[in-house]
Amino acid sequence: MIPVQPEPFRRLDRDNASFGRKTKSDDKMGTGGGLVVIDFSEQGNSGHFRGEGWSSQESDRVWAIGPRSVLRVPLQASGRPMMLEAELGPCHAPPEIAGQIVHVRVNGSPVGGIRLEALSMLRCEIDPALSSPDGILEIEFECPGFYVPAGLGDSVDQRPLSCWFTFVRLYTTDMFHPGPQFPASEPDIPEIVASPPIRYGNSRVAPEVYTFGLSHNALPAGPDDQDGGENEFSVAEGSSGQLKLLAPRAAGSYALRVDARPLMDSCASLGLKATVLLDGMVIGQVCVREPSAWVMALPRELTEKRDVLRLSFRLPEATGQTGFGPLEATQPNGIAVTRIALFPLPRCLTPVACLRAEQAGVLRSVAVSGQFLKDAASALPAAIEAALGTDIPTMVRRFESLGTDHEFGIVQRKLGLELVNLFRFCNGTLVDLIQALTDDLKAATNPDQVTLMVDNAGHPFLAASSYHLRWPAFVCENDADLETSRSTNAVTLGYLRRKFYEGLRTGRKIYVLKQRRPVPVAEAAALLMELNRSGTATLLCVSEASHDRLPGEVELMLPGLMRGYVERFAPDTDIEAADPADWLRVLANATLLQPAPNAP
Repeated sequence: MIPVQPEPFRRLDRDNASFGRKTKSDDKMGTGGGLVVIDFSEQGNSGHFRGEGWSSQESDRVWAIGPRSVLRVPLQASGRPMMLEAELGPCHAPPEIAGQIVHVRVNGSPVGGIRLEALSMLRCEIDPALSSPDGILEIEFECPGFYVPAGLGDSVDQRPLSCWFTFVRLYTTDMFHPGPQFPASEPDIPEIVASPPIRYGNSRVAPEVYTFGLSHNALPAGPDDQDGGENEFSVAEGSSGQLKLLAPRAAGSYALRVDARPLMDSCASLGLKATVLLDGMVIGQVCVREPSAWVMALPRELTEKRDVLRLSFRLPEATGQTGFGPLEATQPNGIAVTRIALFPLPRCLTPVACLRAEQAGVLRSVAVSGQFLKDAASALPAAIEAALGTDIPTMVRRFESLGTDHEFGIVQRKLGLELVNLFRFCNGTLVDLIQALTDDLKAATNPDQVTLMVDNAGHPFLAASSYHLRWPAFVCENDADLETSRSTNAVTLGYLRRKFYEGLRTGRKIYVLKQRRPVPVAEAAALLMELNRSGTATLLCVSEASHDRLPGEVELMLPGLMRGYVERFAPDTDIEAADPADWLRVLANATLLQPAPNAP
């Protein structure tokens, strides 16, 4: 059993004169004379200061929950420098999970950060310019390495824990100075001065890509390193596995994309929980049900001034031998990692905690549009045209299907548009689509790699040899002229590919992905970034309405990423029965949330 919580500490002595003595400036300052002490013990006062992101009170501590925990502290600094001190310990599980990364913000501005591996005293100075006119300091502790202990298989705790706090002190340095009069709760607790804040600048270096397979060279490996590419896949077997990656050569903010699939089909229903770590810090906790690609933002503390990055996978529900090994005839339970890419982090995904907020259940939409929900279907077109100042066909033309399903193509037809787009009537999975875009759909431009086939119902379709995507045949000749028909279809497919990328470069379109299972942000980000390599794209993921969303509503989750909701999808057996009313509401609300082209 791996311990999750540190040992109990001795509670602060609140009778100590340095915490309770009133100074001459108490009445003038109105906040305790330039000193505010927040005690997180059961008898403490932290409940008066805690905002969002905290656990309930425990006997000797309060846990920070999720990627962001907020304190609101009244302190009139009157232009004087302030000092923030916080005694806190990390949620860790040595040796695999070494600790947490903590970033501190004051009234929205970053002031510093630390790498926390044991109970410590964090100390950072606050510029008086960060004070607000009302005297309230909003202090945010950002912890991108939080994790759910139950996901490791060693605990039943389902809370997304990051750090636990004993006390926080905030004071003006003209009245007090760090030293013996402000002790920690134990004499041997180390003090850590926060490093200067790291700006999330973007690097311009090319991505580092590692592919795993017989024909690929995955990773430069030393004589003592584990196998990194000679096997068919790099497989995380059993409870854990580790890879070594080359660290980025240039400073900047980076993200990691991991493509993997479960080894056993039985994982499709329940999924296989995986915790992903980089150099002992959790960067993601995902559930692998099917072949997937996820994006995980990396704190710069994990990538800068390093030569090698150690990427680890923890799969508590898997059984078998630990480590990486060949894919054997009797498959162990685990995941097969097929591709890893390390690339500069797009601006839409900063700060690094935003991608993980959904895993903590605290992801909040940037904006929500819920107009036209009460308009009857018959009056809906007129209401939308009056609100948007454009006709329905013009509005609908801004949207383009990304395939994986035909329903949106049917809806476009019912709304008066018969468009020919690359993916409108394409069949495939989300990961198939991502893989094709990763390859820039190069196979679609080569007639020799396009095959004309016939399905079980006798319908002809096109397949590019490098992808698992299917297109209906655009031209169907008789069997005697099969080669001519194949060549004609391949030329048409190449033309549609070119038009697709031309549309991406304009930055005016909204790309629609319909999925029966809501797409997690970490997976949608992989698709969004592939689209953004060719332009500034907006992705609209449409799913059936959940208990907390109404049909027709659209949420802006991140810049460039929306979620729309319809009441119900058409059945797979009768896709022509698609009802355009909810779809029309979604398209109109997405249009309201879409900024003008080239807007910041």
